[in-house]
Amino acid sequence: MNKTEKFLDLYKQLENEANAHYNLQGEGSTIAKLGRRSEFKKIRPELDYIRDVRNLLTHRPKIGESYAVEPTDSMLGLLERIIDRIEHPLSAMQIAVPIEDILSASLDSKALSSLENMYKRAFSHMPILDDGKVVGVFSGSTLMNCILYQPINFTEETTFREIRERLTFDQHPSETFRFVSRNELVSNISDMFDETLRQEERIGMIFVTEHGKSEEELLGIITAWDVAAAFH
Repeated sequence: MNKTEKFLDLYKQLENEANAHYNLQGEGSTIAKLGRRSEFKKIRPELDYIRDVRNLLTHRPKIGESYAVEPTDSMLGLLERIIDRIEHPLSAMQIAVPIEDILSASLDSKALSSLENMYKRAFSHMPILDDGKVVGVFSGSTLMNCILYQPINFTEETTFREIRERLTFDQHPSETFRFVSRNELVSNISDMFDETLRQEERIGMIFVTEHGKSEEELLGIITAWDVAAAFH
């Protein structure tokens, strides 16, 4: 099998896998529809190029005994990687920041020192944990809410326990937070981000637990940046 024949074989395999996993059959190109899915948007131009090459080879297959076009090794490799991504989709814990790498705090942690640590490390949010479970989120806006709506004399000794009611998820009016299971598909998580944007909301952070329940121990966190990097 030469490279062109391998290319056509891989293209057909890609169509079959895309149809089997995403039900893309029907009017229009399967590969074009695949490129509109969130997990493949980043490589839509490459998918369009692959489709153009396939159409050329299908409609004008040979001059004499030879194909007019011979796909490169990089194009064949890309096809193989896309097929592998469809057959083995990414799950939440494969892209999440694991618990051991998360900047978090407990209810007894001091708020101001935690805030200073956040800004030093350029983190916008900090999950607050109690016995390994997420009980709230601290951010710069949390501090502002406390100052404006719950006057409190902040000192270096003020702990999160003292402002616990301002750490709950409903105290972040400009953003929302979600929980997903460790096995949730990243494609579904990407759809969550897209859907909230259409509703003029923003997901600040997604928490990963064993079964996606808030009462379970935190395993990792996912942000929009993590999803974007996974599909790059």
